[in-house]
Amino acid sequence: MKRTLRGIIVLLAVFLLHVPDALAQVDRAALTGTVKDTSDAVVPGATVVARHVATSVASQSVTDAQGVYVIGGLLPGSYVVEVELSGFRKVNRAVDLAVGQRSRVDFTLSVGALEQTVTVEAASPLVNTEQATLGTVISQPEVAKLPLSLRNWDDLLGLAAGVQGDRYTEQAGSTAAGRTGGVNVHGVRSLQNNFLLDGLDNNSISENVQELTTQVSRPSVDSIGEFKVVTSAYSAEYGRSPGAAVSVTTKAGTNTLHGTGYQ
Repeated sequence: MKRTLRGIIVLLAVFLLHVPDALAQVDRAALTGTVKDTSDAVVPGATVVARHVATSVASQSVTDAQGVYVIGGLLPGSYVVEVELSGFRKVNRAVDLAVGQRSRVDFTLSVGALEQTVTVEAASPLVNTEQATLGTVISQPEVAKLPLSLRNWDDLLGLAAGVQGDRYTEQAGSTAAGRTGGVNVHGVRSLQNNFLLDGLDNNSISENVQELTTQVSRPSVDSIGEFKVVTSAYSAEYGRSPGAAVSVTTKAGTNTLHGTGYQ
C-alpha cells in the first residue's frame, strides 16, 4: 500500500513539473506594429513601452530585424505608447484598447537627440487589421449608467447588432422575464453562446433552458469593466460554440481611491 501511494505521489510530482504554459487570455488586448525612420527604412532594436494610464503598469517590447514589435496581455483601457532608440527622437502616442482587441500602431522615428520628444496628442480611431472578428464593445460607462433590471449587466447584450431575446422559449432573455443571458445572435440558438469571464470559461454546464442564468459565476455590475459581444468570424482563440462569444473583463483597479454605493 505504501509503495502504491509513493508511486502516485511521484507521478503527481512529475505531472506538475510538466504542466504547459497557460494559454493567452482572450479578454486581454494586444499591440503590434512596425517602426520605421523618415526614409521608410525599418528600425530594429527600438524599445516600445505601453504604459497603462490608470495603473502606470508598463509592458515592453523591442523591435526585431524587420522593425516589428508585439506587446500582448494588455488590460483594456487607455495607454501611452512610447518608442525610443539612441540617435532618434522619442515618440509618444495615446491609444485606447478595448477588451480582446488586437490593434496595429505603426511609428515613424526622426533623427534627433533623446531629449527631444514627438508627442501625438490625438490619434485617429484604430482600424482593426489584425482580426477578422466582428463584434460590439459595451464600455464601462454604459455598464455603470444605463438602467438595468435587477442590476444585471447582461441585459445590455441587446445593444449589440444582431442580438435579440430568445423567442423560441418561454424565456425572453432578460431579467424581466426570469432567465439572464439567454439571447439569440444572428438566429443561432441561445444555448450555443459562449460566455467568458476574464478569459476563462463561464458557461453553465446544464442545457436546461428553465435555469435562471446561462453562466456559472455572475459578478456584480459594479465589478464589470467592460465586455465584448463577438458575433461572427471567430478567431481561433474562441472556439467551443457557433453562437456569440461574450467576453467579460472585470475591473483591475487604478492608482486613485474610489468606490461605489447604492441603495
